[in-house]
Amino acid sequence: MTRLVALLIAFALVAPLALPAEALELDRRRMLTAAEHKPWKGVGRVNIAAQSERSMCTGTLIAPDLVVTAAHCLYSDRTGRPHKPGNVHFVAGWRRGTKVAHRKAAALTIHPSYTHGSDLSFEKIGADLALIRLEEAIPVEVAPAFRVSADVRRDLEMTLISYRQDRAHALTRQEGCEINGARDSVLVLGCDVTFGASGSPVFAEIEGEPRVIAVISAKGQDRDTRRAIAFAVRAGSRLADLLEELN
Repeated sequence: MTRLVALLIAFALVAPLALPAEALELDRRRMLTAAEHKPWKGVGRVNIAAQSERSMCTGTLIAPDLVVTAAHCLYSDRTGRPHKPGNVHFVAGWRRGTKVAHRKAAALTIHPSYTHGSDLSFEKIGADLALIRLEEAIPVEVAPAFRVSADVRRDLEMTLISYRQDRAHALTRQEGCEINGARDSVLVLGCDVTFGASGSPVFAEIEGEPRVIAVISAKGQDRDTRRAIAFAVRAGSRLADLLEELN
């Protein structure tokens, strides 16, 4: 079992938190066609290819050479430490064996407040964010970089774009990820996520363009309704800390 899978199973134990969840219609979650993929080419798979470890998450370009993802995605199951950058790959626009770009990581920057381990808290989930500096920038005409926004309001329509382990070779779009709760830097969303979706971007359309509002960290289940919920890091509130670390 990879560290990624183990962490997500542990994260599922967050279910006893008493947070409300709205019903999620399953027809809101579907795999994108080739044409529907095109606007989201800046979202890609974060693949770990170490000697004895293989895992996947999702990541998003926020600059031609910067990818944002979940911090726990970059940790080794074997050592409990971050992977070597050379073992981390970003594959932009991956769909059924094709891609628009493939880059290795040159450096990894973990949020300074993140601590890796199986003990869970809102504080830990709220710092589960990392940046991948790519060895070579991806031109914007190949894959767009998305802007990050700190504007989080309940009236915003959220869209989750992710690679899922059960749909690993094409992006899945899930609409209707309502904000059901919030605490500090953590949003509780009415999304149904699974393995592979860690690090996925949650978008909202602001001023006519999709902007990254949050990054998926964990999955859970509402204690009362038993409906799926997802925990996401507010990207806008945490990105400044990461950029300061990076610089």
